[in-house]
Amino acid sequence: MVRPRTTIGQTSRLSTVAAFRLFRRDPLALFAEVASRPDGVARADLLGRSMVFITDPDHVRHVLKDNHRNYDKNAPIYNVARPFLGAGLTVSPGGEDWLRRRRLVQPAFHRQHVRMAADITESCLADTLADWRAYADSGAEVDLSLEMTRLSMRVACRSLFGVDVVGDVAEIARNLAFVAGFVAEFLARPFPPLFVPTRRNREFHRAMRQVRDLTAEIVRSRTGAAVPAEATGLLSGLLADAEAGGSTPDQVRDELIGLFFAGHETLAHTLTWCWYLLARNPAVDARLRTELTSVLGGRPATFADLGALRYTRLVVDEAMRLYPVVWIMMRRALRPDVIAGHRIPGGALLAWSPYVGNRHRRVWSEPDEFRPERFAPDADGRGPAHSRHSVLPFGLGPRACVGADFAMAEACLAVATLAQEYQPVLLDRTPVRPEPSITLHPRGGLPSVLRRRAGHGVAVAAS
Repeated sequence: MVRPRTTIGQTSRLSTVAAFRLFRRDPLALFAEVASRPDGVARADLLGRSMVFITDPDHVRHVLKDNHRNYDKNAPIYNVARPFLGAGLTVSPGGEDWLRRRRLVQPAFHRQHVRMAADITESCLADTLADWRAYADSGAEVDLSLEMTRLSMRVACRSLFGVDVVGDVAEIARNLAFVAGFVAEFLARPFPPLFVPTRRNREFHRAMRQVRDLTAEIVRSRTGAAVPAEATGLLSGLLADAEAGGSTPDQVRDELIGLFFAGHETLAHTLTWCWYLLARNPAVDARLRTELTSVLGGRPATFADLGALRYTRLVVDEAMRLYPVVWIMMRRALRPDVIAGHRIPGGALLAWSPYVGNRHRRVWSEPDEFRPERFAPDADGRGPAHSRHSVLPFGLGPRACVGADFAMAEACLAVATLAQEYQPVLLDRTPVRPEPSITLHPRGGLPSVLRRRAGHGVAVAAS
């Protein structure tokens, strides 16, 4: 609950120019600076509109859950993303359009489809293990960030499109990577507008045309045809809705692009942060290895093992707390509101960073330390309910990520299967600086070498 205050207080003010400059240079530092202020709330005004920065997890809960009907996604970070993600579920402002899209996509993430996606993940991991054996045998340097991107791309393509990362589909991923960097820069410096034909803007529009054209071609090729059995059902559901007149081909395309980008980026960077934290925390790595040896005994992890891989899940949870891939979120207030005694004008924009909120000292002890056991269930088996809303890896309330179970299954399977056989060793032991682009990833990648675990060899099934 939002902690009450008996009187309406004056919200701390930020210099608009100073806040904008700091956001461009180091946005995480801006939110950290706000968190150090009384109540962790600050306000800046630009062109007659208020921007309210919040950092307390209870304030975020109020916006996303307790009074969610008063807030929509008609906010800059989502508006900037729409030129390349379209009007799909991930960036839909809200209202009836969002509700219809949510109902359309939701069935594809039911448990039976999560299990099918897990089967796809297991197959892709077999190929990754084969690659890693070659790297380990040769002592070659590998960028774990790139390795996890390749893995997540394959999983996303096979899950969403029913095809492997070959030919044109790989081109989609390359163009989306370019567009993601462009949008991050544009959000920090939204000038010149996208309609101005600068070289950079032309490259952006060209990349987006290629993404849309290739995705549309996949949709056309699947329309009226049997969708591969290994697809999760999302493509089948979207095509059936389109054939019934519920969606246009462009809407199907937008949903696929948005879900591909969200799923691919989230899995890749979450896994990269897991490897980084395990490499820097040998005691956690040793405890994880003990569980993997006990549960798996040298074989690859499967969907049926997830319930027994309890510590593996804690490792992933704690990595997402420390390095949330979605590092910034925003909402627009439809009507005036009051949050913990602070007036929120109607039309105001609210922004917060899960990266800063997840390290809130009121909620977490030693918040900067990697301690997976902090997520272990308490005596009654409910888990740390007091702090779950502080993590928000998949959002909160009605707009929580529809693919949360899907993503967690993929991440746990990947950590369990790969960590059982290999121990990545970082080539640079200095702390990695997080790069807050569209998603949070390690600046400069994660150059490493792969060390084979003594006495462990996972049998790789033919893929």
